[in-house]
Parts: sequence; C-alpha cells; structure tokens
Amino acid sequence: MIKSPLAQLLTAKIVAISLAAVATGSVALAASTGLLTGSRPSPASPGASQPAGSVATGSQASASSASARATGPRDAPGLCRSLADRIESADAGVTGGTGQAALEQALASPTLTQVLSRTSVFSSLVAAAQGRTNVADYCALLLGLPKLPQPDGLAQLPAPVLSEALTELPAGPLSQVLTSLPAPELSQVLTALPAPGLSEVLTALPAPGLSQVLTTLPVPALSQVLTALPASGLSEVLTALPASGLSQVLTTLPAPGLSKVLTTLPAPALSQVLTTLPAPDLSKVLTTLPAPGLSQVLTALPAPDLSKVLAALPVSPRTQVLTTLPTSALTHVLTTLPAAALSQVLTTLPASVQSQILTRLPTSALSQLPTSVLSKLPGSVVSQLPSSVLSNLPLG
Repeated sequence: MIKSPLAQLLTAKIVAISLAAVATGSVALAASTGLLTGSRPSPASPGASQPAGSVATGSQASASSASARATGPRDAPGLCRSLADRIESADAGVTGGTGQAALEQALASPTLTQVLSRTSVFSSLVAAAQGRTNVADYCALLLGLPKLPQPDGLAQLPAPVLSEALTELPAGPLSQVLTSLPAPELSQVLTALPAPGLSEVLTALPAPGLSQVLTTLPVPALSQVLTALPASGLSEVLTALPASGLSQVLTTLPAPGLSKVLTTLPAPALSQVLTTLPAPDLSKVLTTLPAPGLSQVLTALPAPDLSKVLAALPVSPRTQVLTTLPTSALTHVLTTLPAAALSQVLTTLPASVQSQILTRLPTSALSQLPTSVLSKLPGSVVSQLPSSVLSNLPLG
C-alpha cells in the first residue's frame, strides 16, 4: 500500500489521465500525449490530396478539361479572358462586360499588342499563335466568338492550332466565322487544314453555311478542298448541299477535279448527287468528265439510277456521253438498262447515232438487248446488225 502523500497524488493523476483516454478514444489519448510531450499535430496543407471519391472543385475540373488540349496552353481560354480583362483596364475606349460583344471589342483593341509586350503572363498564347498579332484571332476562336478581330490574319495561325480551334467551335459560330472570310483568306484557311480537320469542319457546317463556303472558294481552292476529303466526308458534304449549291460546285470544277470527286463517292452518294442535279447541270457535269471518269461513274450506278440519269439528258449531251464511252463501258451501260429505259435512251437518238453505238457492241452484247427494243430501231440501223441477232427479231 502506497502511504506517501506525494506518491498517492501522482497515482491519482495517472489514473485520471488513463480514464480520460479510455473515455474519449485514441484521439484524446493522442492529444494528451501531445500535451505531455509539448508537440502539436500538423494541420492538413491546403494542397493536400483529397480522399478517393471526393468531388473535384470547379478549378480542378477546368484544369482537367484544359489538359485535354493537344495544342497551345492548357488553360488557353482562361488566359484569353484574363487578357481581355487586362486590355479593358488599359484601354479607356473598351466597354467593360463579360458578354461576347465586350470580348470582341477587347480583342480588337490596338492595346492588345501593348499588353502582350509588357508581361510574360501571356507568352504561351503568343507562342501557340506564333506571334502577338495572331493572338486576337486565336483567342476569338477559343472563346467561341462569331466575329474575328482580324479575319485576314486567321490563316497565319499554325495549321494544327487552327484545326483544333475550328473543330472545337459549335456549328453556329463556326459558320459565322467561315462565311465572314473573304475568298482569299477562306481559301488559305481551308487548304491549310489537314484532311481529318477539314472533313470535321465542313461536315459540322449547316447546309446554308456549307453552300456559301464552297461556292465562295476560287476554283483551284475548291478543287483542292474537295479532293482532299476522304470518301465518307466527301459524301456527307455533297449530299448535304442544296441542289443550287451542289450544281454550282460541280459545274465549277475542272475535269480532273470533277472526275476525282465523283469517282471517290460511294455508289449511294453518287446516285443521290447525280439524280439531284437538274438536267442542264447534269449534262454539263457528265460531258465534262474525261472518258475514264465517265466510264467509272456510269458503271457504278445501279440500274434504276442509271436509267434516271441517262433519260434526264437531252439528246445532244446523251449522244456525247454514249459515244464517249469506251466499248466495254458502253456495253455494261446498255446491258444494265431495263428494257423500257433502254428503249427511251436509244430510240430517241438520231439513226446515225444509233448505228454508231450499236455497231460498236460485240455480238454477245447485242444478243442481250431486248428484241422489243431492237425491233423499234430504223431499218437502216437494224440492217447493220449481225445475222445471229437479226434472226431473233420478229418479222416485220
């Protein structure tokens, strides 16, 4: 038994501390230890990682989204807004605000280059745009503004940066940006884009904007743009055009470009394109094609659409089309047509043209032609047919 008063006092304190630790758990015990040792637990730092499952803050989500950018600064749109704020503070003529008009006014201010030259905060924007004078249009694209501060400088942006910025624009602003460009600048912009970016940009445009863009391009640029598209993108672009825009685009193309465009199209898209054209424009398109391209186009069409296309041609262009085809393609075309369509195509031609066409066909091909069609031909034409074919015709 402890009899010393001092020992009894120490024992009582120890027991009290132990009971408190048991009552309040390990945290209280740790706290009492700290009190005894004179140390303090370190508070969590503001930048410490959060437990799994915690919700990211707005700034974290923004950073995550920005890190997905393939070109330019990670938070380029945020830097552009900060730049607009700096310009607003430095230029008394710039109206404050957060809307599109205020941003457009700030980026169009001549103070922009002065602000960029005074600080390195925006050096990453300058580097991405490859020059201070290009930053205004670069930021306008990143912020989705429909109006460019310097439209004539858009093509000065590096192709990868320009491609990414344009493909990220919603359809409305994208259409407004491209249709606002003069023809030379529009040509420079579209011909600078890599094929995937070009396809994504054009297929994102609404039909009126797409038609205006393509019909604004000068012929060399139009040909370069359309022949650069993959088959899927080209199909989507041409079948989306209204008839008037489609006619203007195809009848403007030179023969080599037209041939490459039409022979790239899959059969369904080719059929839709040709059967959409009015007869005068269809005639111009088909008579412009060189023989190899014309052959590939007509032999790719299914019978119903081939019938519709040839029947839609007036006599003169139909004559030119059929007499331009090499024998193998002519044979394929005539033997593919149903009897009614073949009769309409052949019997409305002048007798001399009928003779010119039929005498080029091998006997095996003539034998495949319906006798109901051959019997309607003029006697001068029938008399030139091989005897093996004549023997199958009804006696008249």
